[in-house]
Amino acid sequence: MAESADRWVRAERRADGVADKGLGKALKAYFTVYLPIGVVLLFAIGAGLAIVLFRDDWASPASYLSSGLGLAALGVLVGGLAYNWKVLGTAVDMSKIEVTGPLNDAEKKAVRREILGTVTTDPTHLRVKRAAAVQLRKALATQLLIAPVMVCVLLQQVSNPRNPFWWLAAAFGALYLFGMAFLARDFRRAGQFLGKTK
Repeated sequence: MAESADRWVRAERRADGVADKGLGKALKAYFTVYLPIGVVLLFAIGAGLAIVLFRDDWASPASYLSSGLGLAALGVLVGGLAYNWKVLGTAVDMSKIEVTGPLNDAEKKAVRREILGTVTTDPTHLRVKRAAAVQLRKALATQLLIAPVMVCVLLQQVSNPRNPFWWLAAAFGALYLFGMAFLARDFRRAGQFLGKTK
């Protein structure tokens, strides 16, 4: 029992100063404004360059589509990393050390289950749990920012008539979108946990 109390005390120290300062709003702005505008703009530039540069066998709508999606994927990667660093990084006060690090595996799993709403919230050690929720939301937000890169790459593969395995890319894309939905769900649930434990 004393060992458990000591672990929680160390976790409480790590939780100092960890706070969400608008992570949800920043992520929403990215997906509703910056990402759509960036993808459309980069796709148009990539397809336009392909129309100008490609000749003979390469001069086809499929090549233009592939070039547009390729440039969009590159832009989403660079833009997502920059947005993560400049915007999401300032939308949260984070400790560089994992808050739940001192806890044992069973305690970490229990904290995560509470954050994701699969069990009833225990009001003890709430500061540690809230800080862990902030860290989880930041990690999920980073994954969600980068996820559209793979969507662009898979669309590029599906739209390529020379690719005999387009159907495999389509199947993987469906599974990938399913996985993205789970990331978004967990991000929302962690936000709900923060909201109800204020």
